[in-house]
Amino acid sequence: MKNIPVFVIICCVFAFCVSAQNSKTDKVIEKASQLIMQNKEDKAVETLENAVLSYPDEPSLQIFLGEIYYNRKDYEKSTTYYKKGISLDPKCDLNAYYRLGIMQKQSGDYTQARNNFIYYIDNQKNKRFQNRIDECKYQIECIDFIQEQILNPVEFHPVNLGTNINDTNYQYLPTLTLDNELYLTQRENNTEDFYFAQCNKTSANGQNAIDFSTMYKRKQKLPPPLNTEANEGAASISPDGRYLYFAKCNTKDGMGSCDIYRSKRTGNTWSEPQNLGPNVNSHAWDSQPSIASDGRTLFFASNREGGFGGSDIWYSYLKDDGTWTKAKNCGSMINTAGEEMSPFIHPSNTTLYFASDSLIGMGGQDIYYSKIVSGKFQKPVNMGYPINTSADETCLITSADGEFAVYSKKNGENGFDLYAFNLEKKLRPTKVICLKGKVTYDDNKQGNEAVFEIKNLRNGRIVTSTFSDKATDTYKLALVTGEDYAMNVTCNGYLLYSENFSVKDNEDITDQNFIEKNIAMQSIKEGKSVILHNIFFATDSFELKEESTAELKTLLKLMNDNPKIRVEISGYTDNVGKDEYNVSLSQKRAYSVILWLTENGIDRNRLRAKGYGKADPVADNSTEEGRRKNRRTEFKIIGQ
Repeated sequence: MKNIPVFVIICCVFAFCVSAQNSKTDKVIEKASQLIMQNKEDKAVETLENAVLSYPDEPSLQIFLGEIYYNRKDYEKSTTYYKKGISLDPKCDLNAYYRLGIMQKQSGDYTQARNNFIYYIDNQKNKRFQNRIDECKYQIECIDFIQEQILNPVEFHPVNLGTNINDTNYQYLPTLTLDNELYLTQRENNTEDFYFAQCNKTSANGQNAIDFSTMYKRKQKLPPPLNTEANEGAASISPDGRYLYFAKCNTKDGMGSCDIYRSKRTGNTWSEPQNLGPNVNSHAWDSQPSIASDGRTLFFASNREGGFGGSDIWYSYLKDDGTWTKAKNCGSMINTAGEEMSPFIHPSNTTLYFASDSLIGMGGQDIYYSKIVSGKFQKPVNMGYPINTSADETCLITSADGEFAVYSKKNGENGFDLYAFNLEKKLRPTKVICLKGKVTYDDNKQGNEAVFEIKNLRNGRIVTSTFSDKATDTYKLALVTGEDYAMNVTCNGYLLYSENFSVKDNEDITDQNFIEKNIAMQSIKEGKSVILHNIFFATDSFELKEESTAELKTLLKLMNDNPKIRVEISGYTDNVGKDEYNVSLSQKRAYSVILWLTENGIDRNRLRAKGYGKADPVADNSTEEGRRKNRRTEFKIIGQ
């Protein structure tokens, strides 16, 4: 709550203490009030303290001094005068009980603080002060929460990330890639710049305890154009490491005090940062971005108009045409009349972490998380004590696997350092692993950029998208464990690559917590073919299933982008059943694909359907897995 100006409290003093005042103290209070209005507060304090010596039994003088020292944040003197005032007249000023409660809560005297808040609630009968009554009820809830948390602390053993990361400067606002490459903001000589550090794989081994103090190699300053003479900070690296989102303030192309920018990495080179434009940025303060692993959903903090209070958490979505949707507020489940900031969306896209000073908590800014279920935020959960304390805690991020968190905290006289700690299982987000590998091209062409799109087979939603690095032909993306996925990879001049697979907890995951899949792209030439792994039919039927639509749309785009090619859609079955039936079923399935393409605008003369039945198996028909692979649809170039 904001402090109420002293001259407003003067009216309260007169209202509650008038019966106890005499003409001499009236004059003292009037004189002190005039001095305050003239910005002569020190002189007002001197006048009141002299009057207290002359009239030690006048509660109004004590309360007035208590309020002045409260606004000065001299809580020791404020407490003394407030207590003296209400001891002389318990109902002289109910506001004194509220102020005492706030100060006692801050000092850890929770029992007395609770009693004072209750006294205010029980004795305040004026409906004009309902907001203050509600505030007292909120403070009581916080006290009950604090006492329960202290009795049941979460496991918390923060470790300094060591001298490779921390020094005598300020290190804060960390962000991690999928393979735990660390980016951070460092302030030196009142200038903020970006640094990054590679992870020592031997120090982040999933089979052994993590040695946080030696986890990272020595940090390096990012080159221009990311770091300039201006201040750059509050970065969010996309999980695939391809984009850096960050805040930049007071720039020529800016819209407000601080705007959000984006830079793309190719190899070790970063592009010139681009302002995200008016749908994301406003004329106010926009900062602390966090990009989701889908590469499209951006969360950030802003104090723009239209929010619930000070700064709120907002989000925007990147459309297929490269523009951002108009930013939307995350709503009342996340935002309050206070301050919400430092959002972090975990790579699973199922958990949002953020800081708030107005939800039930330990005091100051606390860190919370909200689960996202069916696209909706759930009630925020406090991370618990001693992760949260009466001080401000902000800017917490977690690793993709959810096993550890990184945050910044004050370190003695050396400013702020980065620390890491293992997360209790109950606080961990949904586990995510890194799928990565290399893309090869049959014509050995350099400088390609393959686009990856991954869908959840259970619900058909796009869970992540990325692109390969033109300089290295490598890629990486985030996948939630325990799900089945359909993957499409496309690149101009090449056939699509199609695959579906399952990712289960701890299955096929190395001690570095990743799965490696290399992708072989086939150029668009006569005779080239690919298996369409994500074309699905109902059992013993040629009816296309709904989950085939994404791959069919990719085929449609390929045909439209290459209007001269002619193709054969080939159908295959396993060896179960009669040969004639299998040939007929495979023919009908191939024709179903062609029918869908023609209904969506492709000339029928460019398409041929062919059913091959059980011919040309690609796997052993003696196993169910082999038979599943043999039941397939292929796409073959037959003319250009």
